Amino acid sequence: MPSTTMLFTKPRPFHRQTRMKNLTIAAMFLLGACAFAQQIKLNPGPAPGKVIHKIDARDYAYCEIAPVLGKGSEMTAQFYNSSGPGDHCPVDKMAAIDAKDLAANLGATLVYLNPTPQSARRHWVIDQLWIYKSGESVDFLGVKATWVASVSIESLKGLARADYQPGQVHRETKYLYSKGSKVFVLRGADGKTWVMQSYTTEVDKNLTLDNLPTLASKLKLPQGFKFEVVMLTRDLIIDPMKAADMAYILRDDHHNVYEGCGFDSACNYTP
Repeated sequence: MPSTTMLFTKPRPFHRQTRMKNLTIAAMFLLGACAFAQQIKLNPGPAPGKVIHKIDARDYAYCEIAPVLGKGSEMTAQFYNSSGPGDHCPVDKMAAIDAKDLAANLGATLVYLNPTPQSARRHWVIDQLWIYKSGESVDFLGVKATWVASVSIESLKGLARADYQPGQVHRETKYLYSKGSKVFVLRGADGKTWVMQSYTTEVDKNLTLDNLPTLASKLKLPQGFKFEVVMLTRDLIIDPMKAADMAYILRDDHHNVYEGCGFDSACNYTP
């Protein structure tokens, strides 16, 4: 009988201690996670001499996180892109980010997330890219991204133009489409050519690089627009730094993004 009593009475405080220990560990973990989130400190801006050169950009999936910092006329969106060396954009981590919570942790007015919905992905269609001004790399709750640009609120509004409405953005980048690659272009009614720089699964979750050639049947093209697939017979380079650092951009109704050729000297030729 004493041994039976011992078997049933001695483990009880042990279980209570274990539960208390587990609760303490869980609380410490949660507090640590909150503290970590609040400790994300941003120091946006270019680092002297730091250049991102991605040689395997084609079909690389990436995302962007852009906290809007400052007040009034000084407000700017600081763009962090996951295309940097060693950076990545895991779908589950990106989808788990709450923009409002992240903004509060960063002391930002708001946080712009690209793509939207966050479970979607955006993929480069270029073969190589250079970003000539880049800065710190930050871990945004599991999404590693590198500072690549500071965009004014007015310019940010311009990026949110309606589908097929061209806009402009300051950009110190260079894109290379290699000889033998397929490029996907829109021909405008005004004779301008738009070369796809990235595609996304925001609208069509089944869109891939392999089925981009069939995109024309899905797009609701404006009058006078044509979608074409071009096989390059020589390298195509788009370098806005040869045109006052200004890039012409356009978005189709599937939210794929294009850069314009034929406006200035940014493109070495029009495909």
